[in-house]
Amino acid sequence: MSENSRARVARLLGIVAYLEDNGATGFEELADHFSVTSAQIAKDIEQLWIVGRPGGFANDLIDFDYDSFDAGVAKITNTQGATQVRLAPREGVALVAALSAIVGAGVAPRAAESALAKITEALGEETVTVLGTPDASSKVVQTLAIAVQQGVVARLDYIDAADRRTQRDVEPHRIVTIDGAPYLECWCRRAGDYRTLRIDRIVSAKVTDDEVVTPASGSEGFSLARQYEATVTLRRGGRWVLEDIPGVQLSDDGELVTATLGVTNEPWFAGRLLSIATSLISVEPESLRREVTRQAQSVAAVHGE
Repeated sequence: MSENSRARVARLLGIVAYLEDNGATGFEELADHFSVTSAQIAKDIEQLWIVGRPGGFANDLIDFDYDSFDAGVAKITNTQGATQVRLAPREGVALVAALSAIVGAGVAPRAAESALAKITEALGEETVTVLGTPDASSKVVQTLAIAVQQGVVARLDYIDAADRRTQRDVEPHRIVTIDGAPYLECWCRRAGDYRTLRIDRIVSAKVTDDEVVTPASGSEGFSLARQYEATVTLRRGGRWVLEDIPGVQLSDDGELVTATLGVTNEPWFAGRLLSIATSLISVEPESLRREVTRQAQSVAAVHGE
């Protein structure tokens, strides 16, 4: 199976940061650190060698020492500022939320917890307060992640779909992302039933000492139920749009990619496909194809085409 492009980009940036912090490093050491082969490290460095700022001239590119490379050692001589990443406050909070979710789910890479702590510290309480909206609160996601990890009840201040504000104690089981929105799968003690709660509707969350006693549901929550299974064939250049969708299965022959996945929100998924319309070869089933066409016609009408 071919490598996820986002994973490779993360490793490429990680290599630059590692070399800047540690100096010249052998390919074998880098391979061990990033859990790949030495041959892959050599390919990554060759890729980095042609990356840089707009312009593409020699002084615009990330640069390495040629003699060291031939000796199997990576020695970076110009990073082009690649490690000096600056995030807007809302971008930082979104990143904290995503990291908290995967840490809480137990699937985070070993560097995720350290990155989470550093970014949270950099944002500070004041930044989170200024953002103010429920969907921007990293503290809620962090608290839920801790509750899931420790197996304890969380006390929520929650706004339901009818805009009613309630307090409820829930036994949290999983944090999941569906169609780009985070959800909490839980047993709600107030309702006496399983619930799938949109995290962006949770105003605040508090960890309690009360232990979770109800097992996770074996069935899908109301917002997780798939409407149908879709199959999309596209040119490889559009693969990036599909890679982060939960449950997607990708088959890649180097030129064309076939994606099979369950669709829970047809308009949202059609909008994603529309963003790579020039890469699409086929879309099934017909209802999804019609929705992509409808959205395309709406866009064309807005632009007077």
